[in-house]
Amino acid sequence: MKKSKNIIFVLITLFFCNVTIQAQASNEDTETITGVFDGFDGEHFTFNYTNEEDEEDVILFTKVKSEVLKKFNLKGEKFIGKTFNITFITETETEIDEDGDEQEYTVRIIIDLELLD
Repeated sequence: MKKSKNIIFVLITLFFCNVTIQAQASNEDTETITGVFDGFDGEHFTFNYTNEEDEEDVILFTKVKSEVLKKFNLKGEKFIGKTFNITFITETETEIDEDGDEQEYTVRIIIDLELLD
């Protein structure tokens, strides 16, 4: 009897942990900018945009959601020079370098694109 109570407790705990994680993931802070697609270099998707100081700047995105790539093949040349509203999130990732030290870096991920022209 005690064993079944423990199993039920563990299942309920796992359920609530899963719900909490999903809620946090859906509340990620998104940003939206308008930019002109400059191309894909094999590693980054590059856009030119005007920053907060009203200066021309470049922003790189390491990842694009698969649904976005299905709508807009950014790995080809068709959309180079086109203007988009770009909605993205920024995540911090950690990797171990060759010395065994943890290195944190930020990754921008495009989650939605809207073609403007």
